[in-house]
Amino acid sequence: MRYSANLNVIIKAIEKATAHMPRDFIELENLQSNPTSANKFANSCYNRVKKILAEDLSKFRPDYNLIFSDGEKIIKNKNAEFSYLIFPVDGMNNMTRSNPDFTVAIALEHVNETGQKESISVAISKIFGGELYYCEKGFGAYLNNRRIRVSKRTNSEAIIAATEDQAELGKRLEGKNFSIRSYGCRSLELAYLAAARLEMGLFKKQDCELLKPFLLLVREAGGKISEEEKFILASN
Repeated sequence: MRYSANLNVIIKAIEKATAHMPRDFIELENLQSNPTSANKFANSCYNRVKKILAEDLSKFRPDYNLIFSDGEKIIKNKNAEFSYLIFPVDGMNNMTRSNPDFTVAIALEHVNETGQKESISVAISKIFGGELYYCEKGFGAYLNNRRIRVSKRTNSEAIIAATEDQAELGKRLEGKNFSIRSYGCRSLELAYLAAARLEMGLFKKQDCELLKPFLLLVREAGGKISEEEKFILASN
């Protein structure tokens, strides 16, 4: 897939912001015996990634608003058609503990003709493993230039599901052959679902407002999204 201009800006910003992360990760591995120092160093790494992303995205798209997962917003225009939804680091606890299951993730939202926000571009980068998941509305989902689709496994087979609410998932899958994963990084779980490494993801709706734009990756990979009162269910 050839990148559009919008997706190219996102991917280049992620590449620039994460160039130092392998070196920082080695330092975090050495700091695990001192949690205070590890937390301080991880926060410093987070802030550096956030700063670079903000600067780079603003440089190439000065009129787009920036909304960060930590609650900070940089509003360039209250009536802007486009906004970036940014996770400088999703899975911060994993990174702090030198666990490589964390991502840097960005989605681009557009206000359509009816005034509704819709996600049009998504990129999720798993730094360690060199995995870049991305998609654009209507053009499918990709992992490192390879088209990906959700798993074709059915409920009659052994399925793998990701959730932080194991009791709720257990009720839904009672009597079926399944196992549960919790990666501590929801954007990574969505990416794994899109790439057929998982069959289902169950997320608490109250914690997922900023995660919703990233559901586009699952949709473009052929997955299904169901929004309920308390949960968002993503599946194959």
